[in-house]
Amino acid sequence: MGRQTVEGGVGRRVRAACGALILSVAAGAAAKAEGVDPRILPAHPAYARNPECGPVRIALPPSTHRLPGGVLISPKPTEIPVGQGDSAICFAYATADMISQRVGRAVSPLDVAGKFYFADPARLASLPDPALRAHLRAHPAYPADIAWGRNAADINPVGNPGLQPYFDKLEGGEEDAAALLYNLGGLCEERDLPSHEGYAHFLPTYAALRYGAPLRAPNQCPRRVGATVDKLRSRRADAFNDAWLRRVETLCRRLPLPVPLLPVSSRVAANQLDFMAMLEAGKPPARREIARLLARVDYALDHGRAPAIGYSWYILQDRDPKDPDLAADHSSVVIGRRKRAGTCEYLVQDNTGEYCARMRAGIRARCHNGRIWLLEGELRRTLYSVIYLR
Repeated sequence: MGRQTVEGGVGRRVRAACGALILSVAAGAAAKAEGVDPRILPAHPAYARNPECGPVRIALPPSTHRLPGGVLISPKPTEIPVGQGDSAICFAYATADMISQRVGRAVSPLDVAGKFYFADPARLASLPDPALRAHLRAHPAYPADIAWGRNAADINPVGNPGLQPYFDKLEGGEEDAAALLYNLGGLCEERDLPSHEGYAHFLPTYAALRYGAPLRAPNQCPRRVGATVDKLRSRRADAFNDAWLRRVETLCRRLPLPVPLLPVSSRVAANQLDFMAMLEAGKPPARREIARLLARVDYALDHGRAPAIGYSWYILQDRDPKDPDLAADHSSVVIGRRKRAGTCEYLVQDNTGEYCARMRAGIRARCHNGRIWLLEGELRRTLYSVIYLR
């Protein structure tokens, strides 16, 4: 999903736009990894709604969020989702939550974003895991899909008059492509590459690289970014991004993935703007199409997976009249389901870091520390995609 940004109103804080070494995935690692489900779900199951809206809660691995500007640990980090701060890469935060739940470790969203934008998709075919190889054979268009997602990324002009595609100025991405690319190079934990409050931990690093990296740039193309699309390339940005990715590798204590990451994606629109255009044209998605998406959410939850959904931030918070963006594309994982007063509700983990007190009346009462119970009817109004990991 190409995420549109959310500007004005709550400001850029809630803009919901929302490595050479390849570590192989060992076939027996999944069974040995503590707390990791070794099952690979079928590629084409029979999806169906949970008829009783049975209660379920998906546990995510505990995380300690380093606070920007210091080394202090937040008092109760397990109670607060990692927030994207002023970044516009909610797709990376939702994907990191999906992956973290699948592998049993809190994965860094900044590392997820870096791989989505710059990892070489050609390397996926060299990985030996048989389940991953079968997945790639079943989806031969994955290189084109990854390129499409990269070309759909936006470039933030704030403090960037030349519209250089610096890593920290890129916005938007695709959860399924990001999850697939995360099979490359091993995982990096949030504690090694902190992402709470977006880029806040690395602002001095980015400032230094913006000035110094182009001066030290070699004449040849930096290999860490050479496989991405032309839109994300320039001499200055290549030097910056290559230096940033080298910095990431010095910080990350890479671990092999205990299971392959095999994303399953379904959608009724390309993004929230496309969804809104369908509504304005008088051709909204049929109820049965939205029901099929909800059936996939139910399936994932009932099989121990936390699915990521594409929907509108404006479900959660009113649009500021001065906000130029009509579509507030957002991505979050669903981590629970329950039935109350005869209505099915889904627990959505928001990653913007926004306070519950600022959310809509009604929503506010069902929000606690960034996790919100949404009524099925509320979700139906803007839900357009579901991704889960087999």
